[in-house]
Amino acid sequence: WYQRRVRAGKTSVASVLKEHQVAVLSCDAAAKQVVEQGSPGYQKVIEKFGTDILLPSGEIDRIKLGDLVFNDAGNREILNRCIHPEIAKVIRWHIILHFLKGTKIVAIDIPLLYESANISPYLHSVVVVYCTPEQQKQRLMDRNDFTEDEAQARIDSQLSLEEKKKRADHVIDNSGLFVDTERYVAELIPTLKQGIVPLRNIILYSFFGLLAFLILSKAL
Repeated sequence: WYQRRVRAGKTSVASVLKEHQVAVLSCDAAAKQVVEQGSPGYQKVIEKFGTDILLPSGEIDRIKLGDLVFNDAGNREILNRCIHPEIAKVIRWHIILHFLKGTKIVAIDIPLLYESANISPYLHSVVVVYCTPEQQKQRLMDRNDFTEDEAQARIDSQLSLEEKKKRADHVIDNSGLFVDTERYVAELIPTLKQGIVPLRNIILYSFFGLLAFLILSKAL
């Protein structure tokens, strides 16, 4: 289960995890899914922010919505209340499917693990992916064609990277070469696997395992 900052390099880490047969769920992908046109999340967002954030096609203009929420903590909180419950439903469903298949590890890419709802007590491990502040800003500017101020606003909207590193069980340094990141992740995976029992087995043999699973699902 890993936590990352905006453009700290989560895509690189996710690709390495997948190479090692670790299932990876993306909250970003779920966030896009839950605001697709006509969905409950879409309706909630339109009710709160109006039709001015829509493209001619009727889809939500993510750039315009981003400008509204990244520069206004109040708007950001409103958006989070609209979509986080819907994201949790999507992630929870995928977790259920993976665990019923006996998947050993499911890594969830959660950009706002601490900011939205601290579910870290329910996770086996929290892994923070980080790079230098300069790299983080430049990567965001390169990917989204943001100005320096726009990139900084998005970075500032999240808990500081240093604070997240303090709370993490493990930290992956993604400030160097990709080969180094690959090595860090490969060395970490055996540690993450230690002590984990596929939840399917727990459910089959223990009522309390099922109860714990339901509590976890509700928390997510």
